[in-house]
Amino acid sequence: MLKFNGLVKYFLPKILGIILTAFVVQISTSPVLALTSRIDFPDYEPSPDPELIIGPPGEQFTFERTGKNTNNKFTLAKAMVPPGAGPTAHFHDDYDEWFYFPKGGFTLFMDPDTTYRNLSDIPNKTAPGANIQLIETEENGLYYVPRGHVHGFYNSSETPLPMTFVWAPERITQYFRDTGETVKKFPSDFKSDPSKLEAFVSDAPNYGINQSQYFMQYIQSISTAKQSTLRSSNHIEELKDLLSTPLS
Repeated sequence: MLKFNGLVKYFLPKILGIILTAFVVQISTSPVLALTSRIDFPDYEPSPDPELIIGPPGEQFTFERTGKNTNNKFTLAKAMVPPGAGPTAHFHDDYDEWFYFPKGGFTLFMDPDTTYRNLSDIPNKTAPGANIQLIETEENGLYYVPRGHVHGFYNSSETPLPMTFVWAPERITQYFRDTGETVKKFPSDFKSDPSKLEAFVSDAPNYGINQSQYFMQYIQSISTAKQSTLRSSNHIEELKDLLSTPLS
């Protein structure tokens, strides 16, 4: 059974910057991770009946599109993320993800070079560890992370910040329903539920995710991202095509 010590086992602590200074590694130039800064998020038609879900560390998710109204093409959620919160290293086996940061303020990390083909590939166990690159997100930044690539993020500011997520195709909504708390209205403050954190990791493979229990579990090395990585395609045309899907 997994053992936990509050949120620190799962979600990146404020001392992450101190930890990272211990690593000196070669920076990759792979063009998999992508950013376009200072752009408007593509137009889409939100559901008139969104689902509100609180994640275990307190993030407030508003699921404006899910598989039930996109023909399972994609899921879109807006979120408010409290300071320090965000998932540790993980990957999805058969769906891609976009992140949009209206105000920046997050640290995003991923391995742009290694593709883990299926859930039997466990970094640092049955497969090589991930060599992650770090990005300090910019205002109105759009990032694309393809399936099979280890990634994660955390709110590195001192205040709650907004994000928008798109996963394609749809598979992930039930994961948040089962490991979070569905509500009719968000509370005025952020509340965490450490009791749900074990399921957040142990049940993740049921939804196509390998989720690490602590920050370095899947990670072999850490570096900062090169500009050549940041300037690569963010698949925005593909995203626009998905978001043009009418409500069904």
